Amino acid sequence: MIWRFNFAVNRALIMHREPILDMQLLQERISNAAMDLFASACVLSRIDGEIQLTRRNGGTPSPDHSAANLFLYQSFRRIRGFLAGLSDNDDKAVIAAAKSCLTSG
Repeated sequence: MIWRFNFAVNRALIMHREPILDMQLLQERISNAAMDLFASACVLSRIDGEIQLTRRNGGTPSPDHSAANLFLYQSFRRIRGFLAGLSDNDDKAVIAAAKSCLTSG
């Protein structure tokens, strides 16, 4: 997932160059994907810590991490959506509608 993030962000930077600094809709998708990646890394670290602690104390780690797994599945789905939105989006229509509202209001 991190490789996909890196690839998508680099592609967006190469495609848009400096104008990307003003493309808030693209920036939002990149930042949302980054936040979900960070949160996923935290969840994975927490699970790993629990497993390591249990093993150090001579116990058997619980195989049930259903809440963490659900979070990770949903997070990865959101990340894929954010990254896909970097190239497949309705940004031009959104910007046109916003400009129309601002000029007519």
